[in-house]
Amino acid sequence: MTICRPGDECEEISVLIADASPLFRSGIRQNIEGQEGFDIVGEAETLERAIILAQEKQPKVVILGLSGHHLKTWEAISSLAGHSAVLAITQVDGTRETLKHILKVFLSGAAGCIDRMAAGEELDYVLKAVVSGKPAVSSGVAKALVEELLRLQGFAVTMGEPAVCTGGSGDADESLPGCESAEAPESVPRRWDGKEELTDREMEVLALVASGESNRTIAGQLLISEKTVKNHISSILRKLGMSGRTEAAVWAVKRGLFTGTGLKAHYQRPSKNKS
Repeated sequence: MTICRPGDECEEISVLIADASPLFRSGIRQNIEGQEGFDIVGEAETLERAIILAQEKQPKVVILGLSGHHLKTWEAISSLAGHSAVLAITQVDGTRETLKHILKVFLSGAAGCIDRMAAGEELDYVLKAVVSGKPAVSSGVAKALVEELLRLQGFAVTMGEPAVCTGGSGDADESLPGCESAEAPESVPRRWDGKEELTDREMEVLALVASGESNRTIAGQLLISEKTVKNHISSILRKLGMSGRTEAAVWAVKRGLFTGTGLKAHYQRPSKNKS
C-alpha cells in the first residue's frame, strides 16, 4: 500500500516495530515485508527505544507490542501518537482486565488494536485501515468488546439469553449492573430503523461478525469463499451506513440479531433472496 500525492507521486508507508520479543518482531517483519508498499524503518525492544526511534525516523505507523500494562505504556502510546499512527498488539485472555487495557489503548491515542493470536490477514487488514486514518481492531479484540457490551446490557455472553440476576448475600461480582430493576432486553427491537433491507445471508454473516468470527471462519461455516464474505460485509456496511465491521457488530448485538432468536425473528419477516 502506498500514499499517492497529486501528480502521481507515491511514497511507501514507513513502519516501526516495537516489542520486547525478537521472535515476535521477526514474525511481524516477515508479514509486512510480504506486503507491497511498506518500508520497515526500524525495530525497538523497549518503550524508551521506540520513542527515540519514532522521533528520529518519523514513521507513518508504529506497531507496538504490549507486554505489560502500566503508566509508562499509556504514556508511550500517547507520545508516539503525537506523530505516528499507533497499532497496539495485546494479549486477549477473556478477562475484564483485558477490556480495560483495550480501552486504555484507545484512550491513550492508539488508532488500532489486535490480539497476539490474530492471523496475518487480520494484521494486514487493521494495518491498512490505520494507515487510511480509520480506527480498526482484530476479530479477537472486537469479540472482547462485544462480550463486555452484552454483559452491560444484561445478556448471558455464552448462551445469548437474558441473564438471571443473583440475589441474597452472594459475591457482588456475580451480579450484573442494573439487575435490581432492569427488565430482560428484547431479543429484537420493535423498530429496525429502516435497516431491514439486509438479505438472509447478510444477516447470517452479520451475526457471525457480531460473534467475533474472522472472514475465514465465516466462510468455512457458511460454505462460501472469503471473497464472498468480504462482498457481503461491504454490502452490509453500505446498507447500514457504517464505516467498519465493529460498528456493525455493536449494532447487531444491541438488537439481539447475533442470537438464534434474533435470526429466527428476522426470517419470519417477508423473505428476501439468499445469495
